[in-house]
Amino acid sequence: MDSIIELHDVENLGTGAIGEPGSREFFVQARNSAMQLTVLVEKQQVALLATEVISFLDRIAEEHPEDTLALPIEEARLREPTVPLFRARLIGLGFDTDLGLVLIELREHVAEDGDSERLTTETELSSEHEEDGYVARIYATRAQVRALAARGVTEVEGGRPECSLCSMPMDPGGHRCPRWN
Repeated sequence: MDSIIELHDVENLGTGAIGEPGSREFFVQARNSAMQLTVLVEKQQVALLATEVISFLDRIAEEHPEDTLALPIEEARLREPTVPLFRARLIGLGFDTDLGLVLIELREHVAEDGDSERLTTETELSSEHEEDGYVARIYATRAQVRALAARGVTEVEGGRPECSLCSMPMDPGGHRCPRWN
């Protein structure tokens, strides 16, 4: 049986990284008046979430136009404490047409045939999973989710510089470039 956490009336939705480039940990965080939820995620999941959120929001805007103002990227920062409840293996997106809110679902476990770095669609969110673990459902405004995406891009790009020859990340002292062999 899953431990389901639902956050409605989200006051803050954020993402970020803690640590030095090359050994950073990435998080997704949501807070309302009752609680703060922090979930550990992978850098690639933040990058994919940022890309997919924009595409998803643009797609649903055709049928459900947005009427909210954009939030500054600073609103989507992490807040202390950043102690994660679990590590997300699967992230899904959905849209609640009745509430006009975006659903971000973070799952601790995935089905054995699942890919831990892919995002699910709204139809896949309702499928039943037999694994135990946490499931967090965060309902946020489109402006909050767009700010999260913008912050995610900034955080992912804030890592180690890429090698101009092989595009792999370089440590402060350089790296062993496979193109030099």
